[in-house]
Formats: sequence, C-alpha cells, structure tokens
Amino acid sequence: MLRKKMNNWTADITNDPYDDYNLIVEIMCNEEDIAVIKKGNEGLEIKWYPNEEELTIPLKWLSGLLNEAEKRMQE
Repeated sequence: MLRKKMNNWTADITNDPYDDYNLIVEIMCNEEDIAVIKKGNEGLEIKWYPNEEELTIPLKWLSGLLNEAEKRMQE
C-alpha cells in the first residue's frame, strides 16, 4: 500500500479484495471515504461517493494521483 497525502486529503493505492485483488486508489478527506479510482473497460474510472458537504479537491494533487494510478495499473 502506498499513501499519497496533501493537507487533509489522502489516497491509498492498494488491492481490492472484492475484485480479484486488482489495484485501486481510495481517496479520503479528513479520513472519510470520498471516492475510488479503478481500472475499467475503457481506462481509469472514478466513483464519487455521496457527500453532504461541498469539497474542493486540489487539482494538481489529483492530476498527480491519476498519473500515478494509471502508471501502476498498466503494469
């Protein structure tokens, strides 16, 4: 597992035990699950979970995270 962190945002690159242990990226804000990135049929997919408060995601951090996820999921 690899953890990428920025302020109150964290992301864990880990294996999904419910999907044949394929790599996923769990995105959290203040330790609350916000979204998951996984490999789909046509590339990376992001599933956002419902949230009551408005969140502003740092784009530079998210872009770097997506690049890292794509690199690792192509291996």
